[in-house]
Amino acid sequence: MSTPIYRDEVVRIEPKGIEHIAVKERHGRVSSVFSLWFGANVELATLTTGTAAVTLFGLNFWQAALGLIIGNVLGVVLLGLLSTYGPKLGVPQMVQSRAAFGFFGNFGPGILTTLAGVMWFAVNTVLGAFAFQELFHANFFLALLVMVMIQVVVAVYGYNMIHLVERWLAIVLTLVFIGVSWFAFTHVPYQVAYNPHAPVALGISGGVIEAVGLAFSYLMGWTVYASDYTRYLPEKTPGRLVFWNAALANFISCAWLEILGAGLALLLPVYAQNANPTLMLNHVHPNWLGPIALVAVILGTLTANVLNIYSGSLSALVVNIPLKRWMAAVVVGVLGGILAYIGHRSYYVGYENFLFLLGYWLAPWAAVVLVDYFVIFRSHYPVELFYDPRRIVSRGFWAWALAIVASVPFFNQTLYLGAFAKHFPQFGDLSYYVGFVVAGLLYWLFAREQRVALEPS
Repeated sequence: MSTPIYRDEVVRIEPKGIEHIAVKERHGRVSSVFSLWFGANVELATLTTGTAAVTLFGLNFWQAALGLIIGNVLGVVLLGLLSTYGPKLGVPQMVQSRAAFGFFGNFGPGILTTLAGVMWFAVNTVLGAFAFQELFHANFFLALLVMVMIQVVVAVYGYNMIHLVERWLAIVLTLVFIGVSWFAFTHVPYQVAYNPHAPVALGISGGVIEAVGLAFSYLMGWTVYASDYTRYLPEKTPGRLVFWNAALANFISCAWLEILGAGLALLLPVYAQNANPTLMLNHVHPNWLGPIALVAVILGTLTANVLNIYSGSLSALVVNIPLKRWMAAVVVGVLGGILAYIGHRSYYVGYENFLFLLGYWLAPWAAVVLVDYFVIFRSHYPVELFYDPRRIVSRGFWAWALAIVASVPFFNQTLYLGAFAKHFPQFGDLSYYVGFVVAGLLYWLFAREQRVALEPS
């Protein structure tokens, strides 16, 4: 008996895992791309990215805003381009990655993406649990348990449920954060100067570059999910519309919330430096806005984390973990909950290190898949290519690995200081950009003669 086609049903568990989405199963509107990404980013983790630019690097408001805007511009271009793969190819992002990396070579990025999903889930769930704890005066473990259960249920239902939740919660969250923005931007001490005594002060130029890296890394964390949420769109959906919906949604939401976070860090420095960043929102004025902002944190945790669970589960399937998609989603949620409980006491330093570690491997990965799609294969892939285990390790894997090695001297964070960064701290952390350029050039050199004759006959 054949399985009914999965179309617009919201309360039906999505039957698909990482299989190709056939033309007859395509559905949805391109506007859903905007609401999904906007909803996913109007939340506290985005805001604390901007807060970190001030509390860790000592930047003033305008310096932080400059770095955050530049980082967002760079990030949304990559995310927008990768989102266009979905309607064209009909496969999840990490399945498309097999074309450049090979079936088993792709296990490296696939495993890292699964771990990133678990870690992002942990980061966001800590914030949601803090808000739940603050709002209802519950103990942290109970708050964490409730947050994990709600998020896992939505992710288990899958693609359609996620798009619906993002669409409606994006509206609610936008209204709440408009209120918080009105309070913050009318009271921010814009005259505050650069703080050379900040915990990770690298000078103004180094701090701005680090702020660029924070914003860029935050968006890079979404790039490995990009086509997961566009692969059901009709095949003839114009790529430019997909690009602009994804790029604008991410830029507006991320730049707004991150700059808001920078402003709140200057306005409420005592609470911004606390291990519990929800305290910032609980002390906004008027007083009645604080509890509403905490509710928004809880809802924002849901909008961000259902993507992390869902895409993390797809990545687990890409590395041949023998589970159904919904089972893998439960596993990602449980592991993320455990990690959240273990690491919730040192939020900001752990969050900064996590973002930088993501960027170190994601930037060269993105370069490889972009060159593969636009230069090597020119967007024409036979579906069988993505599921052929005989393609063990392809050239993209080596370009990716070598680029990561080449970027090591440029690492600049508390976990490791590379040789270049040690001698030139004023340049901040340049590893993302080095990794991206080196990976793209190497893959182009390795594969330029691989003129795969895959254009339609």
